[in-house]
Amino acid sequence: MKNSDIFVAAHGQDDNVGDPALRRAMLAGLAPGRRRHVLIGTASPAYVNALGLRDDDVTYANRRDWQLAAFRHALLGRAAFVSNAGEIQLNKRRLRINRVDRLLVGLIRLRGGAAITTGLGVRDPFGAPSPMLTSLSRACQITTWRDEDSRRFADAGTVRPDWAFALGSDLDVVRSTQRPLLVVSMRGDTPALTEAWQDAVAKVADILGLEALVVAQVERDVARGVELAHALGARSHPWHGGDHLAAEADLREVYRRARVVISDRLHVLIFAATEGAVPLYLPNIDSAKIPRTMAVVGLGDHHVSPHDDDLSTKVAALADGQADVMSKVVAARSQLHDLATSMNNLIEGGTGR
Repeated sequence: MKNSDIFVAAHGQDDNVGDPALRRAMLAGLAPGRRRHVLIGTASPAYVNALGLRDDDVTYANRRDWQLAAFRHALLGRAAFVSNAGEIQLNKRRLRINRVDRLLVGLIRLRGGAAITTGLGVRDPFGAPSPMLTSLSRACQITTWRDEDSRRFADAGTVRPDWAFALGSDLDVVRSTQRPLLVVSMRGDTPALTEAWQDAVAKVADILGLEALVVAQVERDVARGVELAHALGARSHPWHGGDHLAAEADLREVYRRARVVISDRLHVLIFAATEGAVPLYLPNIDSAKIPRTMAVVGLGDHHVSPHDDDLSTKVAALADGQADVMSKVVAARSQLHDLATSMNNLIEGGTGR
């Protein structure tokens, strides 16, 4: 692995503050002293800036150019591969990507290099298995998934927390803040929020004695947030567009003032937990993705339905569990630190285990 270059993908949704953040967590400290070739796609400057890239990183807007460069270095025995983190959909495009990645990983391994798949979650990890996904996962020396269903579907690797748990404030900071808010952040691409859901949120605010504040962590959710604030009679926090790092910092400051954060977006709940708020998945339409991903850190039960008969009792019990949430965040950070160490050891020629 002498003089090896690292080829890592880090593209994501350009209007989603959480997407560059979780990839920044994965990239932080990765392969110190080695040149990194980072696939960013057609990302905006705001997204790229939020990745926290190093000055000597080489970036690629085109996947084909990135792949060709990776194959050239692999042929010379000077390449390592690190997959993108985040959610994948097993469609025709992903199958084509997996085929090329499998060829690349095979060549890298043949030439003595390191191959890592980390932080992935399959959107719908059910039904017929994907032989190509399994082959790619097994070909890598380190393979981690962010939920057990994805690991079982791929039939390879281990489970580790989502990389976004590595971010956030220190314990001393989150313990010392006042928390008068109930923060609400909901997807804008689902049907209109039901009356039962709105009543449930109002009930939560009432039983906890909190002021409701609506935020958006994804730009396409802004209109839904304005609509929701009007329906709840709540304040709406402005969207900080054009600078993902500034938007992230602003949102984290809001979450540090929240006792509870309600959302149907995974990384809103993760950001909230890492800032000391109690995350609460209260969906308008149920999805298994959030509970199964949060279950990896022991927060899978932070899930209520607007139709729960014991909603008040359950929410009150969860809201009193800030210390438990933070202990689980600390444990998740420790696991991710150990994973990052293993990745670097492998890249440097160690065992990676």
